[in-house]
Amino acid sequence: MRMVVPNEQLLQQTSDELKKAREYVASKKDEIISLKERNRFHHMPEVGWMNDPNGFSVYQGEYHLFYQYFPYDVKWGPMHWGHVKSRDLIKWEYLPVAMAPDQSYETGGCFSGSALEVDGKHILMYTGHTNPNPEDESFVRQVQCLAVGDGINYQKYQHNPVIKTEQMPERSSLTDFRDPKIWKKDGTYYCVLGSKSDENSARVLLYRSENLMDWTYVGLVGESNHEFGYMWECPDLFHLDGEDVLIMSPQGVPVEEFRHKNTNTTVYCLGHLNYETAHFERRVMEEIDYGLDFYAPQTTESLDGRRIMIAWMQSWHQNMPTDQYGWVTSMTIPRELTIKGDVMYQWPVREINKYRTGHIRHDSVIVNGHKTLAGIEGRHLDMEMVIDLKQAKRFEIKVMKGQGQETTILYEKDREVLSFDRRQSGSGIEGLNYREMPVSLIDGKLSLRLLMDTYSVELFAQNGAHAMTSTVYSSLDAQGIEFISDEEVEMTIEKWELNL
Repeated sequence: MRMVVPNEQLLQQTSDELKKAREYVASKKDEIISLKERNRFHHMPEVGWMNDPNGFSVYQGEYHLFYQYFPYDVKWGPMHWGHVKSRDLIKWEYLPVAMAPDQSYETGGCFSGSALEVDGKHILMYTGHTNPNPEDESFVRQVQCLAVGDGINYQKYQHNPVIKTEQMPERSSLTDFRDPKIWKKDGTYYCVLGSKSDENSARVLLYRSENLMDWTYVGLVGESNHEFGYMWECPDLFHLDGEDVLIMSPQGVPVEEFRHKNTNTTVYCLGHLNYETAHFERRVMEEIDYGLDFYAPQTTESLDGRRIMIAWMQSWHQNMPTDQYGWVTSMTIPRELTIKGDVMYQWPVREINKYRTGHIRHDSVIVNGHKTLAGIEGRHLDMEMVIDLKQAKRFEIKVMKGQGQETTILYEKDREVLSFDRRQSGSGIEGLNYREMPVSLIDGKLSLRLLMDTYSVELFAQNGAHAMTSTVYSSLDAQGIEFISDEEVEMTIEKWELNL
C-alpha cells in the first residue's frame, strides 16, 4: 500500500482566510460563551452559526468533532469547519477553526465530511463547493477533497479534488455530490457519498481506495427511484451487532402518518452491503428521531468499541431565538447505538452519568389528576421514570412550566402514541411545533428518560427504542414539572441535576 498523503504534497502555508476566521472568533468568543443563555452540556459554537456535525472521530486517544461553521453571522454563510475535542464526549474543548474556504475548488464553502486516523495523521475528507452564479443553481459543482492535520492544524492536499464529478456514475446530477463518510475495512478505504440522478432521484454512492488519494467508483448503494426523496444527504455506513447499518438524511420525503414531518428527515436502514457490487440489501428502514430538531447524524467508534452517534439539534427553515445572543444551534448529546431485532436503540452515552448530582427518587407514586413532586423541577436534568398506566388512558408530563409557559409530553394509551408539544412553550418558533410517534406499552408500562438543558429536551422511550429531540426556547425561569393523569397511575421516578 502506498504512503497515505505524503507531507510534501500538502499545502504548508496558513491562508489569510483561515487566519481571519481564527482571529475573529478569538475576538468575539469571551463576550458570548459567558452568557447564561447557553446550553450547559450540549456542544454549541463559541460565536455565530453551526450546522452538520463533521469529522466525528478518535485521534490520538481523544474524541474530535468538527462542524459546519460560519463564525461571522448567525445565519448560514460560506462554510468553514469548526473544531472541538473531548476526553469523555460530554465536556468539549474549543480548538481553532480547522478549515476555511480558501481554494479554487471550494469558493462556496468547505462542506460536510468525515475523518479518520491513519499512520498518526488525522485525515479529513470533505466536499468542496463552488457556485459561480448564485442566480443559477445549475452552475453549482461539488467535489471531494482531503486535508491532513495533527489535531489542531490542517493542510489541504495539493492535488485536490480526489474525487471529481467525472467519477460520478452516468446520468448523475453534477450539482449534488457531497458529504463523504470514510472508513477502513480489510486494508481498503471506502467512502459513501450523497448524490442524485439527473432526474432528481436520490442516491448513495460507494467508492474505494488503497491510499485515500486515488478513488474508484464501486456502485450504487441505493436509489430512491423517485419514491423516497430527491437527495440523500450525509450518509454513514457501519457494521453493528451483526448488521450493516446505513443512516442518511433524505430531502423531499413524502409525509406518512407519523413519519418525516420535519422539513428534512433522517432514517436508518438495516441490511447487508455487498462490498464488490455496492448493493445494500435493505430489510428495515425507519425514522431515527421523531422530534422537531434532529438532522445530519454522524457516527464514530468509541475508544472501547461502542458505536456513538451525534446529530445537529436543529431543523432547517425555522427561526432560532438565540440569534439575539450571537450564537445559534447545538448538537445532540452523543448516543450509544445498539441493534436489537429490527430496531436501532439509542441511549445517552454512559459518560454523562458522572455529571449527575443531587439524586432524588420517588417510589410507587400514585398520580390521579394533577401532581407535583418534591425536588422534581429544574432546567438542567436527567430524569428516568417508569409509569404503570393501569386504567388510565392519558398521562401527561409538563416541563419548563412557569411564566405562562409549558411544554407537554403526552401518552395516549388507546392510540399507543407519545407526543411532544411546544406550542405553549413561549419559544416563538414559527412552523411545526408538535409531533407524535407510535410507542407500545411493555407489560402495561411506559419507560421514559428525559435529558433537559437550557434550550432542549431529548426524550427516550422504552429503553431507547424510540427517541424525540426538540429545542424549546422558554423563559429560563420556567422550571416547573407537573404530572397529570385522567385515572390512577403508579410511577417510579429518579432525577439528577447535571452539572459540568
